[in-house]
Amino acid sequence: MINHVTIKVKDFEKEAAFYEAALAPLGYGKGPGFPGVQAFVGGDGSAVWVNTAADGEAVAPIHVAFQAADEDAVKAFHKAGLEHDGTDNGQPGPRPNYGPTYYAAFVHDPEGNNIEAMLA
Repeated sequence: MINHVTIKVKDFEKEAAFYEAALAPLGYGKGPGFPGVQAFVGGDGSAVWVNTAADGEAVAPIHVAFQAADEDAVKAFHKAGLEHDGTDNGQPGPRPNYGPTYYAAFVHDPEGNNIEAMLA
């Protein structure tokens, strides 16, 4: 089980707003935070930390997949991500090439990270 993931970002305010909205349908809410750092904590205690990158620090795109409770949560994640400056990287739907029951949606966050909500 993963305890936490840290995502380094350049535009903290925009990214924090994106993650707050996109992760809410997946059961994550605001956790501890301080200037330039915000945690979003899931019901299982896992956390996603959004941290401002230090000046000159390289920020490489990552892929993170979140387990969703149902197809409606996947759809709500996708919608919220697009409404908060994300871009579509895969509409909600079945992904039979990933597995017979795999259902997912993909959104690039404002800085290009590939964020997924899925059921398997």
